[in-house]
Amino acid sequence: MAPSNGPSAHAIFDVTGYFTPDMSGATYVPLTPTRVLDTRNGTGGLGGPFTNHAARTFTVGGVPAGAIAVTGNLTVTGQTSSGYFSIGPVATDNPGSSTLNFPVGDDRANAVTVALGGGGTLSITFVAPSSGPTAQGIFDVTGYFAP
Repeated sequence: MAPSNGPSAHAIFDVTGYFTPDMSGATYVPLTPTRVLDTRNGTGGLGGPFTNHAARTFTVGGVPAGAIAVTGNLTVTGQTSSGYFSIGPVATDNPGSSTLNFPVGDDRANAVTVALGGGGTLSITFVAPSSGPTAQGIFDVTGYFAP
């Protein structure tokens, strides 16, 4: 939405999964939101900010061992550059898509549904336009999918 007529914008949409209409899939179990990662204070085992193109992995607490995916809120704060976070089941330093895009100086969150990696883990990568910037990350789990 623009404040006047005339401006335009381009949009990009990356498909990362889908739901089937039958009963062969997983069951969703909602949870009271629980903070499982906060790099500002080391919650979740990752202390200190993310650096550019360096994937970091953490275990998602609060979900059963058999969970195959989670829902949650991914938040960025304290970023020293614009950029994006990519979150997924496999650590990758050069992700092919973004999950949360942000400018510098703006705390921003995005709701996600993401498959879990082996052992109930997730990996987050910070991508910025140049080397040197950092960003703090927060993840609150809000539910999980059980087979």
